[in-house]
Amino acid sequence: IIVAMNKIDKPSANPDRVRNALSEHGLISEAWGGDTIMVEVSAKQKTGLDQLLEMILLQAEVLELKADPHQLAKGAVVEAKLERGRGPVATILVMDGTLNRGDVILAGGAHGKVRAMQDSFGRQLEAAGPSTPVSIIGLSDVPSAGDQVHVIKDMKLAQEIAETRKTK
Repeated sequence: IIVAMNKIDKPSANPDRVRNALSEHGLISEAWGGDTIMVEVSAKQKTGLDQLLEMILLQAEVLELKADPHQLAKGAVVEAKLERGRGPVATILVMDGTLNRGDVILAGGAHGKVRAMQDSFGRQLEAAGPSTPVSIIGLSDVPSAGDQVHVIKDMKLAQEIAETRKTK
C-alpha cells in the first residue's frame, strides 16, 4: 500500500496525525519503522507528485509487477450504466493481456462482443493493453462495478456462463 497524503499545503494539515490514525489500522509508516510508504502531496501546488510517482515505480519494480500484453485480456469493471442510444456501457480497467475490438467478453452476468472502445479522452481504440481504462459497448446487460472481465474465445460459451451466473 502506498498512501498519498493530499492537501498537505493547508495550514491545518497534520501528517503525523494521519500517520498515527493509520498506524491504529496496522499501516505503519516507513518513517516510523514500518513498511507502508507514505508520501505528502499537494495537488493544488503540485508538490510531492514526482516523489509519489517515483515511489509507485519503485514498488512496482520491487514487487516485480508485470503484465503480459500477448495473452487474452483480464480486467475489472470500474463502473457501468445503461446509456440511451448506446445500451450497456462499461468502464473497465484492463489488468492483463490486450483487449481488442471484436473480442467476446464475459463480465459477471453480462456477455457480448466489444463493438466499440473509447479511452478516457473519447478517442476510439482498436486495442487496449495492460493498465488501460476503457469504456466499451456491446454487452448484453449492465455488469456490476467490481465484476471480473475475461475474454472468452467462443460467444456460445460466454453466453452459457453468463446465464449460469444469472440463475445463481
